[in-house]
Amino acid sequence: MIRLPVIGIVACAGIFSAVAERVVLLRTGFDEFHLDASSGWTAFDASRAPEVRTVRLPNGNAILRGVRSPASGWVAFSKNFSEPQKRIAIEFDFAFSKGMGRSMNLWSHDPDGRDASQFNLCVQGGALRQYDGASRTWEVITTGIQPSPDDRMPIWHRLRAVIDSQSDAIDYWISAPGSRELSEKPTATMRTYRTQLPIAGIDFVSGTRIAKEAWYFIDNLIITGGPEIPAPHPLPKPATFELWSGGKIAAPKNLPFVHGVEHSTIQRATADGYKFLHGAAIIHHKGTLFANWANSPVDENSAGETLQGRRSKDDGRTWSELEMIAPGFATKGRHSHGVLMSHQETLWAFCCRFGIGTPGRKFPGLQAEAFVLNEATDRWESRGIVMTNCWPYDEPVRMKNGNYITGGQDKDGYPVVAISDGDNLLKWNSVLIPFPAALQPSFAETTVMDVGKQIMAVIRGGRGVAWVSSSKDFGATWREALPSNLPMPRAKAYLGKLSTGQLFLVSNLRNRDTLIISVSEPDGTSLKEMWRIRHGRSEAPRFKGSAKGPQWSYPYAHEHAGKLYVVYSIGKEDCGLSVLPVESLSIRK
Repeated sequence: MIRLPVIGIVACAGIFSAVAERVVLLRTGFDEFHLDASSGWTAFDASRAPEVRTVRLPNGNAILRGVRSPASGWVAFSKNFSEPQKRIAIEFDFAFSKGMGRSMNLWSHDPDGRDASQFNLCVQGGALRQYDGASRTWEVITTGIQPSPDDRMPIWHRLRAVIDSQSDAIDYWISAPGSRELSEKPTATMRTYRTQLPIAGIDFVSGTRIAKEAWYFIDNLIITGGPEIPAPHPLPKPATFELWSGGKIAAPKNLPFVHGVEHSTIQRATADGYKFLHGAAIIHHKGTLFANWANSPVDENSAGETLQGRRSKDDGRTWSELEMIAPGFATKGRHSHGVLMSHQETLWAFCCRFGIGTPGRKFPGLQAEAFVLNEATDRWESRGIVMTNCWPYDEPVRMKNGNYITGGQDKDGYPVVAISDGDNLLKWNSVLIPFPAALQPSFAETTVMDVGKQIMAVIRGGRGVAWVSSSKDFGATWREALPSNLPMPRAKAYLGKLSTGQLFLVSNLRNRDTLIISVSEPDGTSLKEMWRIRHGRSEAPRFKGSAKGPQWSYPYAHEHAGKLYVVYSIGKEDCGLSVLPVESLSIRK
């Protein structure tokens, strides 16, 4: 144990004053640690024993070590205070193991609590996080912490948290890796998990919420209470992007449907064919509608996945037989869905492929392969790899500098765009869009549009909203993504512009049971009116397969002859088509 100054000596100048008047609730190293009533440390749940004990490092220091418990569910151990507190300061040293999973979890509890109260802290994904009770997400306090490669040589940090039962904020101070010096100003002020609860004790969690093989160390724990502790700072006002300017959004069931919308199904899975379908695209080229999608035998993003499609010469009323565009591979590689583009009398399909190559968090070896329709033979021909580290998601848009741009995600599931070298569609450059940790990317599908003085990108992210970034230099650099005020679940959207000059976004609202279109005024940059395209539970998947479920999702849109053709997945088995009259999308005065 590292000996710390006694209470009353200011270790971090300027953080506190009159500290001698504070009440010491707990002050301990872990030379001796026992889970029993006499020590005051007890199992949070008497039926489940946590995996925690004192260990000695090679230098002789005794510290507390917590690891994953073999018991089912979470397991924790607790220390109750002599009486509930209104305001406390928690301070301790910690070190943790490598890994993207959770390696440490602590929380406070109220007198009758069986879960965390205000304070709910973890180390996960290489970051220190507090659970935000408003967004119901783990928000990043800092990524400036460092795992220990070896538990015999821990990299120590010191943490201080100030919590008030009446405040919705927590102040956090975190030292640099290998240091125990805390700065005068808080590292971050975060939202609490819950509030208006007296603080009765602290819990250290070591259950199945901790990743396998993970561990954490705790030492030099000090908890004080009392009104002399300065209150947490007010929560900073979050920066948001006003994507929606149409006032309060009605419940999905109360939104109007697009007047005159017509629905049909282009492709339906069958027992003797490909049973997974996703990521449809559509375009009109020389009198024919072309639609395509990813097809795989059973599961999403699996080996054997292909790009297939159909054609229609009567504006979508009837469709041709299936045709193969990108056939997949006999190896671990696979083709998948992409985008369509009619350019200089030639029809292009930019098809994603991945599975072999550069390691990636989601899609190793991610590239895009170009296919063109040879009109002499009426067959699709490969033009080779044209994009690296980008899975394209929307029809490329020509920018004012002559280059084309499409939105996508990269091999790690992060937001990215690809930019052409002018009219040379065989050469594209990928540019990552910066984002804060709060976006919490899982699959950050991105869609882009030229909106006049800038390029706008709408990104799938967390917090139940669309995220937005923008570029003022034709996609070369991007502003860090911000959460918007438009509700959107974790699902791909499609951003475009109508012939009327109206910006539009086809997206899900709140969940994948509702597919909507939102539009702006002509030449506007914010969305003002919204209609339903599809609503209610879709037909349940008929065949087994991973990542399936009832949904209308992953829309893609293309305008032709006064109609907006919107294609999407139905249950990740079928390709749906909704045809919207453009005149029905005018803003009502």
